[in-house]
Amino acid sequence: MRKFIAIILITCGITSVTVAQGFIPMVLNQPAVLSATAGHDTLCCKGHPVNLGGNPTAIGGTKSYVYLWTPADGLNDPTSSNPIALPTETKTYTLNVTDENGCLAVSSVTVVVNICLGIDVQKLNPVLTVFPNPSNGVFTIQGINSFSGNLQRIEVLNQLGQTVYNQSFTPGDYTADLKVDTQINESGVYFLRVSLSDRIVSQRLIVR
Repeated sequence: MRKFIAIILITCGITSVTVAQGFIPMVLNQPAVLSATAGHDTLCCKGHPVNLGGNPTAIGGTKSYVYLWTPADGLNDPTSSNPIALPTETKTYTLNVTDENGCLAVSSVTVVVNICLGIDVQKLNPVLTVFPNPSNGVFTIQGINSFSGNLQRIEVLNQLGQTVYNQSFTPGDYTADLKVDTQINESGVYFLRVSLSDRIVSQRLIVR
């Protein structure tokens, strides 16, 4: 009796069938599905760089990978796995990753650009006091109720423009002395942004 062996190969979703006569011992190692990570949607201040991609940016498939980011506007290297973006306006970047077998994975990330009024050179209004600064990530803000505008949001951003703390408010749910616990564990320079209904005021924060 003749025996036939059907060999099924699947590559990038394409299936091929080969029929052979006889006995062929073989081991098939199918690579994991190729996937790409463009990163998390990020809020950044205009003029502040943002790192795109993941850690790693691509997994699975067959190495080595070819990266292509579009559009290339504001990117230092659109063929890098982790390019640095410096967009002048809100932009969505699309990442295409191709492996050695020609398999393709696609991912995208949106960088929201905010003007961040005064975040680089101006301090908070003189009537607004933040202490201690430096701090361990816990500090108190005094003087918010001296403004005519209502407090809407307290944010803390890292140097990449990523929001690491965000708290929203409605009129009447805060006191004159507002204690903020950011729970930031990594020391460094951060930016405090206080959003009122009629203005935005900012200041550098140091966490140690």
